[in-house]
Amino acid sequence: MSYQFYVGVDVSKSWLDIAVANSRNSTEVLHFKVENNDEGLARVNGLIIAKWDDYSISHTLFCMEATGLYCYPLLQFLYLNKAAVWVENAVQIKRSVGIQRGKSDKIDALRIVRYAAKNTDKVRLWEPARTIVDKLKHLSALRERLVQTKKKLVVPVEEFRQMGNDMMAKTLEKAMRKSIKGIEDDIAGIEKQMKDIIDNDSHLKKLYTLATSVIGIGFVTAVNLIVYTNEFKAIKDARKLACYCGVAPFEHTSGSSIKGRSKVSHMANKKLKTNLHMGSLSSVRLDEGLKAYYERKVAEGKNKLSVLNAVKNKLIARVIAVVKRERPYEKNYNTNALVLS
Repeated sequence: MSYQFYVGVDVSKSWLDIAVANSRNSTEVLHFKVENNDEGLARVNGLIIAKWDDYSISHTLFCMEATGLYCYPLLQFLYLNKAAVWVENAVQIKRSVGIQRGKSDKIDALRIVRYAAKNTDKVRLWEPARTIVDKLKHLSALRERLVQTKKKLVVPVEEFRQMGNDMMAKTLEKAMRKSIKGIEDDIAGIEKQMKDIIDNDSHLKKLYTLATSVIGIGFVTAVNLIVYTNEFKAIKDARKLACYCGVAPFEHTSGSSIKGRSKVSHMANKKLKTNLHMGSLSSVRLDEGLKAYYERKVAEGKNKLSVLNAVKNKLIARVIAVVKRERPYEKNYNTNALVLS
């Protein structure tokens, strides 16, 4: 779809820096700044109309970087006004424009609007998640923070134990026993809330059942796949999901002199990438087909991590396949395509 106006928004906690470009006059860009609240948002349309009286929100593409909670007021405002919204990865925008001298909120807004105008063929329109999915996402993030907190407390104890200093390990262990127990109880309580949300929503329960039918996809990975793909509506293609998770290999060659091995991109959802790594380790132990595939490739001299990365791609392909078919994974279904390719 073509747009007449492009709006780039640099979002911060208190302010929105907004740059507007008119496709009929690409050399002239409007810039202004409003508060990141209801009062500021109410002024946006009027400020643009004051510059271009033919402005219409229905012919406009709004683009912004993903900044979590700070985006929420603007996204809600645009959704209620039925605007076309593109929420893009910040790294993707930064790398697309190359080396930049200087940095300010105004420069960032201009950079975003130029990115939107140049890359309309790559637009992925934002669609709000259901409230219940949003709740699941925040509970999953809280669970992850608690898991990391527990890890930070436990790791020094294990290090003392490995160095043979059992006395210090026991001292630290005893001193934080109640804290660890409290964190574990909180994690268990959050997981119960997450499971209750899934069990009480028929669509979430169906997606969760389909995803976890794939050997190697456990509770945490399934939940994160559901929330970060917005119930598999934002990303429906296995290759695109693999790119998003940072496990899709890309060729690294140039002419006849540079012939490097294929590499994965660092622009990824690191949480999902970690989840899939743990899933790949489980799958090569529990899934006979993937175990045979892993052992065969390693025996051929392939790097173990490269083989595991291929397994991650197979897990993603399986999850996307079962969601599309709306049927749980079957061990012997299309074996050649999903297991031994």
